[in-house]
Amino acid sequence: MKTKCKIGVIFGKFYPLHCGHIYLIEKAITQVEVLHVFLGCEQLRDLKLFEASHMPRQPQVSDRFYWLKRTFQNHQNIYIHVLNEEGIAYYPNGWKDWSDRVKAILAKHQVKPTVIFTSEQQDVVEYERFFHCTVKLIDVNRDFINISATQIRDNPYKNWQYLAKAARPFFVTKIALVSKQNQFDVIAQQLANIFNTVYVNNGYSNYFHYDHYGKIPISVTADDYIRIAKLQAQRIDEAALNANRVLFTALDFVTLQQSFQNMFHKEDQTLNELINKYPFDLVINYHDFNSKHSQLSIFEAVLEQVRNQLN
Repeated sequence: MKTKCKIGVIFGKFYPLHCGHIYLIEKAITQVEVLHVFLGCEQLRDLKLFEASHMPRQPQVSDRFYWLKRTFQNHQNIYIHVLNEEGIAYYPNGWKDWSDRVKAILAKHQVKPTVIFTSEQQDVVEYERFFHCTVKLIDVNRDFINISATQIRDNPYKNWQYLAKAARPFFVTKIALVSKQNQFDVIAQQLANIFNTVYVNNGYSNYFHYDHYGKIPISVTADDYIRIAKLQAQRIDEAALNANRVLFTALDFVTLQQSFQNMFHKEDQTLNELINKYPFDLVINYHDFNSKHSQLSIFEAVLEQVRNQLN
């Protein structure tokens, strides 16, 4: 006689996704044939969590869903569902309404769970009461992964090693060192070395056409600027995958938009979209420094700004 298919369920906010969550899910999937992961979201609650945190910006539901999908992309038997918890009384109240909403999603997908996995001892009784199935505890005392989402929200950079790899690009601090004549290039590369991370140069050299002396750009069109901006965005995305908490770059999109306006006397919508999509945490402009100052004094001043941003 064929054994009944074991179907597991896990609930969480994954705000943000970290190694403790990953351990819970990976250990759970070894015990069932199918695992359903519910991503809980509630706008006001999530906003309050963000406002009480030290995260650089607020993760959206789409970000959290992507982190889960990316992390478990090689598991064909893990399914992720968004659980909208709007209008339900906050934990520890609202269990009846909350469980009814979960059951509606399960019924829609014709799923009848046989086991619920959790790391929270206090939830076991209510899970058993409302879902009438086995509840298994995993790493309740955080003996294997000693971290919580609260700790990461409070200091994502101190707890960088616990952040899910898929979530790290979201939290990377982006710092631009802007200079017209590449005066900041050396310092930017030095900072990348000091902070054991990556430096992203700009895309000008790939698209500007130079005269036979190799120095003076012959022509720069509006299309050139857009290609430069798109190339820079691509490079930032690629660098963020391997960045160690922070990345340094030579160009931000606000500066590129200003340059575009000065040359063509109009704004470009693509550049505006990139400004919104790639907010920089810190922009340091070479023109804010006295060019008569020594390289050492400029280096130290820039380093101090970076340290203040990261602390």
